[in-house]
Amino acid sequence: MKKLLLCIILLIIVSGNVKAQIVNKNLPPHLYNHTFPEISEPNSRIRAMIDDLKVEELQADVDHLCSYHNRRADGPYIYDVQEWLVEKYRSFGLDSICLHDFEPVPYWDSIPRPFQTASNVVAVQPGVSKPEEIVICGGHFDSTIYYDEDFDVDTLRSPGADDNASGTAGILAIARILSNYKFERTIIYASWNAEEFGLCGSSEFAKDCAADSIDIVAYTNLDMTGYLEPGNEMVINLLYTNCDSLLGKFMKQIVRTYYPEIRVWQSWLSSGDTDHSSFNRNGYQAVSLSEEVHNMSPFIHSINDIVGVSLNNYDQSMLFTGVTLAAVAELAGLSDFSVDENVNDYLQLYPNPVSDKIHIKGEFKDIQIFDLTGRKVISSDFEKEIDVSDWNTGIYLIKSTDYNDNVHVGKIIISRQ
Repeated sequence: MKKLLLCIILLIIVSGNVKAQIVNKNLPPHLYNHTFPEISEPNSRIRAMIDDLKVEELQADVDHLCSYHNRRADGPYIYDVQEWLVEKYRSFGLDSICLHDFEPVPYWDSIPRPFQTASNVVAVQPGVSKPEEIVICGGHFDSTIYYDEDFDVDTLRSPGADDNASGTAGILAIARILSNYKFERTIIYASWNAEEFGLCGSSEFAKDCAADSIDIVAYTNLDMTGYLEPGNEMVINLLYTNCDSLLGKFMKQIVRTYYPEIRVWQSWLSSGDTDHSSFNRNGYQAVSLSEEVHNMSPFIHSINDIVGVSLNNYDQSMLFTGVTLAAVAELAGLSDFSVDENVNDYLQLYPNPVSDKIHIKGEFKDIQIFDLTGRKVISSDFEKEIDVSDWNTGIYLIKSTDYNDNVHVGKIIISRQ
């Protein structure tokens, strides 16, 4: 089942009560050596996007997530959460939504093995000129609490407001805003499952991407954004390994440019982990925004992880969400480029949708075809006719270069209904 769902994705482009980054000096080299732009002045369009974030919508999504009796990965309610997330992403106009199935391998012997669980929810917004390069923002939607040996997942209450309804709602807020714009690179909005059992969902996704040589430019993570120790000022701690210092520097520039009043620095914690490590361990640059590392919510993994107690500062949640939005927008590259206009003006693709052979008119010297997660399907000299009869159904992007070295992008829909 995992392989089948991975194909679908390719077609539609802890101990203690704290979470932390485990520093591993034997991490693999980066699969792709991307650099990041220097940010010193705010982009007025991105500033407008940040201003369009609404705390009321963030609060409503947190309240909904906390309304489930629990969001344990091994419980019956997790499937309802999955379906709600699918509908939320779809409501933003994101029609390329995948359920990435995986086999959970928990860290702890106390968790029953094996068990079935809901999928990762992955929404894809294809890039218009560099669809093969991907920027991902994500956070986990499952929750857990400490329990005794006689726990019952049907009755166990696990609200998980700060951990991690706050981060899940933040990713949804970012998707709502950015889905209204076009970007050079593909953006993936991800909601991971089974993080509390050992980063299971994000780990399997990152491993699958690495195995298929998917070009992930950067991963940004939101996990626990809403607890502020009473009397303390808001700060941002960035969790990343030193080998990801280029991305760390970029994130600091984002904070200092768009939120100059906020202090930010790199941090490490002594125990636990969160989903950015899944990407770092598989050769991708990754970072997680964190509450102040020495004053994180003491109420997580308990029935007191609720709004007002554990998630006690929505201004901080909005800050973390705004920083991540700005980072993703800058990394993905705002574009005025329209795929559909390019099809009309430069490329003629027919029939489209297509079931067997697609015909292409235009004067071009080469073409490349990608699925919506950036996997290259074809790279060749320009062809007038392409046989797609053995391709899987779905949406593909065709990237053509003319004899003046101008690049044009079009969309192909393969359907056999």
